[in-house]
Amino acid sequence: MGWEDIARWMIDLLNRFGQSGIFAMMFLENLGIPLPTELAFVVGQTMIVSGSASYMSVFLVSLVGKTAGSILTYFIGRYFADKIKHIHAKSSRLKRSQEIFARWMKKYGDLAVLISRLVGYVRPWASYLAGIGEIRFVPFIVYNIIGSAVIIALSMAMLGVVVELWRNYGFLRPYLAVALFFSFAGFWIYIVLYPKYRGKKK
Repeated sequence: MGWEDIARWMIDLLNRFGQSGIFAMMFLENLGIPLPTELAFVVGQTMIVSGSASYMSVFLVSLVGKTAGSILTYFIGRYFADKIKHIHAKSSRLKRSQEIFARWMKKYGDLAVLISRLVGYVRPWASYLAGIGEIRFVPFIVYNIIGSAVIIALSMAMLGVVVELWRNYGFLRPYLAVALFFSFAGFWIYIVLYPKYRGKKK
């Protein structure tokens, strides 16, 4: 199964479950599971265009999914980090994210939560790291929601343009398909190969 087949399978799955599928993908991504949530936004935009969902419903489902996953991960980091130390030992990406987050905390305090929600490399682990850093829950949830809302709005705006171009300009579809494919494939290539590259440099 190639990258294109995986992307098509995930889009079909999201279309089958609709907004529940979008919620699930956002929730899982915020548990630190690397998923290409751009595909969920593409499906969300097609639902908006077809009239089966409103912009606000897709936005809120995405935000609630991200927030629910973030809250769970925050409490795991705050109260159970010592019991899952083996994860840190195996994940170079997590260790690197923790180093970055610790620097932001030292420099910006609670605002590190907002910054981490806006930076792709750290984002999947942001809530877990906020819990480890013992950031108070109220600042955490406020900054987390603000950061997530910004990312969702930007993603929906950008992918909304892609969907409109796809629908209205057929001659652009091959180029858009290639762009989406490489965006998806590049995501997984980065996840798989970058830690190995960093390991060789060390």
